[in-house]
This record gives sequence, structure tokens and C-alpha cells, in this order.
Amino acid sequence: MENEHIPSQVTGKKLDITEKRRFPTHTEAFNAFTRTRLRLLDVNHWHEIAGAPSAQFCLIGLDGQPAAGHPQLGNYVRIDIPGPGSPKGDGYDWVAVTHMEDKPMQGFTQFTLRPSPPPTTDSSDVAHFFHQYASSTFQISVYENELHISYFGRNEEINLENDDFVDNFRNAIIGLGAKLGFSYPQWKKLVHGLLEESDK
Repeated sequence: MENEHIPSQVTGKKLDITEKRRFPTHTEAFNAFTRTRLRLLDVNHWHEIAGAPSAQFCLIGLDGQPAAGHPQLGNYVRIDIPGPGSPKGDGYDWVAVTHMEDKPMQGFTQFTLRPSPPPTTDSSDVAHFFHQYASSTFQISVYENELHISYFGRNEEINLENDDFVDNFRNAIIGLGAKLGFSYPQWKKLVHGLLEESDK
């Protein structure tokens, strides 16, 4: 279920993926939320949940170094996608955590990632195949005795505004594939994997 913190769809592609599981009681659904929330926030192990082939995700702190724990505002996620990486990002795509709403006692957790420059560069060029106004929002919530897990992609436009031709060419190839639907299996497998493990 969308709310005001999911970016509005203005341009480009929109992608919505939601899966839900009904439990016998609200207590069981809430317990499943508690377990699944921890897995969702464990960005460093998303590839294990999604299964192969999957991009590799690594939570990065403000110092540009890999970080343990849960994402926080101002953190980054370094993405190693199958295929050629971003030259601007030293072979990786980069996103920043731009919104975080974690209310575990209320059965609601949501955070948003947006394409960004790497944290260790002074360049304003985004190191990602999508433009900086694209976003990926992850949401997990409990409604009565149901667990809902969602992914919301918004404003997915290919990033062709970097100074480097090689970056723009690479982004055109990878971004076109994503817009044609090649990114759907990645997020579908992550959402489905989280739901599959919700009772464990």
C-alpha cells in the first residue's frame, strides 16, 4: 500500500511488486514481520535471498567503507550487477539512502534508495544506469493478519547526463535492458524470497 513517502511517478518507467501472506492470527503475522524486517534491512545478504543470478549489494558508510548493520539515512549501497559496471563508480552502481521510516512496534518499515555519485568522489555525476530522480522503495508491513512486502520503482529514466561518453554508452545499454523488464526478476525474486522465509 502506497503512502506519501513513496516518490510520485512523473516520468519514465514505473514498477510495482507486492506479495502478501495471510497468517491464522495477527500475532503470527506480526512475528513474521519482525523476522522478515531483519532480513530486509540486512542489505549485505540480499543476494542470498534473491538467489542466483543476482546483483551483489554492499552497505557503505559515509567514509566509503563497507558497513555492517542496517541502512541509515546518508548511507550508500554499492551494487555489483551482472554485466559491465559503471566506470564512474569504479565498476559499481551506487545508490544513497534518502528516506527511512522504521516503526517495528507498529508493523511498518520502509526505505528509499536513489542513484548517486560514489561517496568518495567530488564529482556530481551519478554512478548508476538510471537518472538521479529515479527511486527504489522497499516496504514491509502488517495489515491485520497479513504480511505485505513491496517494491516500488519510480521515474526510471536512463542516465545519459554524465560527462564521460563511456559511462553514458554503458548506461544506455544496461538502462535499456532494465526498462525492458530485465530488472523485474531481480526485485521479484527478492520480494518473493523474503516472503518465502517469513515463517522461518
